[in-house]
Amino acid sequence: MKNRFIKSSLLIIIICATHLAFAQVKFEKVFGGSTGSDLGYSVAETYEKGYAIVGTTTSFGAGSTDAYLLQIDSMGVAFGQKTFGGINIDRAYSVKLTSDSGLVIAGYTNSFGHGGYDMYVIKTKKNGDTLWTKTYGGTDWDFAYSIEQTSDGGFIIAGGTYSYGKGNEDMFLVKTNAFGDTLWTKTFGDINDDEAKSVKQTSDGGYILTGNSKSFGDLSGDMFTVKTNSVGDTLWTHKYHGLLEDNANDVLVDNSGAGYIIAGETRSTALGYQGAIIQLNLSGVQTSFTNIYGGSSTNDGINSIVQTNDGRFATMGYTFSYGAGASDFAFYLEKPIGTYVGSYTYGGSNIDKGYCIKSTSDGGYIICGTTLSYSLLEHIYVIKTDSVGHSTGAVVNVVTGINSNASERGRTFLIYPNPANDFISINLNKDEILKSKSITINIFDLLGSVCFQSVIDTNSTSEPININTSELSNGSYILSISSENYIANQKLVIQKNQ
Repeated sequence: MKNRFIKSSLLIIIICATHLAFAQVKFEKVFGGSTGSDLGYSVAETYEKGYAIVGTTTSFGAGSTDAYLLQIDSMGVAFGQKTFGGINIDRAYSVKLTSDSGLVIAGYTNSFGHGGYDMYVIKTKKNGDTLWTKTYGGTDWDFAYSIEQTSDGGFIIAGGTYSYGKGNEDMFLVKTNAFGDTLWTKTFGDINDDEAKSVKQTSDGGYILTGNSKSFGDLSGDMFTVKTNSVGDTLWTHKYHGLLEDNANDVLVDNSGAGYIIAGETRSTALGYQGAIIQLNLSGVQTSFTNIYGGSSTNDGINSIVQTNDGRFATMGYTFSYGAGASDFAFYLEKPIGTYVGSYTYGGSNIDKGYCIKSTSDGGYIICGTTLSYSLLEHIYVIKTDSVGHSTGAVVNVVTGINSNASERGRTFLIYPNPANDFISINLNKDEILKSKSITINIFDLLGSVCFQSVIDTNSTSEPININTSELSNGSYILSISSENYIANQKLVIQKNQ
């Protein structure tokens, strides 16, 4: 079903052996409603060691498109969702864990604010409930694509603005306090289109933002990076000027202190679009340029880059050159930057694109994007890998539509006995689960693999539901029950008599 391509296999084997002692959870899950499209653009590990995915949905919510938050646990089991927005178009592109264990989400809204579109920021509590929302912008269009919590507890937001600046669209940088109140704003650009896709705070208290500029260079667009001080004043700029279109999608502050790394795609090659990485030193001088990511197709690129504490770099994007389908997720691993280690693709026979990669507390990676290979409409595709990009190789498709009240998780059914031996009985809460024609019961091991699955007709079943667990080995599992309107899960322990 999948095509995994690996280069420098000896190095991969060495790295695998190094991490063999660590039991890293792996899964591949597809999430979405039954009637619309659902897209995942950004992911963050939460304080519970689960994951929050944000994007857009036409399956749920109040408008034509709503900003969407999906919450899954460390095993990839969904337990909560939220939508944000009004009757028009609202989207989310960036999510980060905050110092109070909540989340901050950034995107744009056509339902609220001052203009056609405004920057849209949502601050949530631990459980995903909204703490506050803010919009930023003027009477025209304004977009947010990246947000970070800053060292003072506030936030820095980057995107594009048609309301302010010199040109048609300018890079837009907004600094707020911890409550989302604006402290200052800055624009960067000139008479043509300029847009920021990623921002990070730097060790000197300033900021680095990167994106695309049609004002400084050719009209097809160039990678453009701006370094500012702590109040947004420009210290230096860097432009990668190829012959054709070049886009920067993410920026990383090298944790070695050497400088900054820009990731994106360049069309200024003989092969068309190729994934591109640019290294800059602390003064903005380009130290290297690498565009080894891609193949014979004219459409390969990088959307996200991450660095781990041990110096590894991993990127996520898309490839039309390799894999099983028209477009697959593309994962590349380097140590150090510029030293290629290996690569993998994830996806099926149709179009799949990866948008975000983050390192996880167990040493692996969490990846999100969208898929058309495993659903008729675009759905969210989430992959948890080990330290070198290995996943399960088996995709579990989950139809969401779950209760957004995460506090109900684990209270809608009862397992007994627990710990169990060769059987368990399940009592269901009819008010919550039996509203649907059927329910699905899954038992997952701690690596995210499905050990048991059963679909039950709620009209004909009687309680309790008895399940034979004699084939399960001693250990801990997650038992998940899902229906059209609910997903809930509990821990199950198998402890056989010796």
